[in-house]
Amino acid sequence: MTRSLVSEQNILARIRSWFGLRQEQLALYLDVSPALVRSIETRRRSLTLPVGEAMLPLARQLPEPITLLDEPLPTTLPPGCPAPDASALDFRRRVCLQRAARLRAQVAPLARRAHHARRWQQALPTLLAAHAISPGTADPDEVERAAWLTGWLHRRARPLTGEEVTRWHLLEAQAQAYEFEAATLAAL
Repeated sequence: MTRSLVSEQNILARIRSWFGLRQEQLALYLDVSPALVRSIETRRRSLTLPVGEAMLPLARQLPEPITLLDEPLPTTLPPGCPAPDASALDFRRRVCLQRAARLRAQVAPLARRAHHARRWQQALPTLLAAHAISPGTADPDEVERAAWLTGWLHRRARPLTGEEVTRWHLLEAQAQAYEFEAATLAAL
C-alpha cells in the first residue's frame, strides 16, 4: 500500500503556493527533477516516500494539518537482509554534513541581519531624539547631516523582506534535513 496525503489540492502545489516557489525551485529543494515535481502535481505520478519525507519540513509549515491515510510503512527491514555498505553510508553522512555546513553559512548572515535590525528598531526612537536638531538651526550642513543620519538610521532598522525570511526558512529546513540525515546515518 502507498501513502497518500489528504488535501484539497496536491500537497506540492500547496507548498509552492505557501512559500512562493516555482516548480524548479521546489525541485531544487527536494533534490529531484522539475519534471518529477510537475508529474506529481498533475497526478501523473504518485508522491514517493523519499519526496514525501523531503517535503515534510515544508508541509509542517502549512496552515492546514496534513493527515496520512493508510497505515504507515514499516520503519525496519525484515530479518535476513544483508548489512549496509558502511563506506557508502559514511560517505553520504559526510556529504550531508558538508551540505548542511554550506546552508548554515547562508543562513547565518540572514539571522544576524534580522537580529541587528531588531536592535536598531529598539534603539531608533532614542537615537532619533538624540540627533534631532532644534527648529531654529540655520546651519545647512547640520540640517543636511541630520537628514542623512535619519535616513541612515531608518535603513539600519529595516527588517528582512518577506523574500529573505522565506529564504531563511527554506535554508534552515534544508540544513536541518541534512543534519538529521547525517545523525541517522551516524547511528547506523
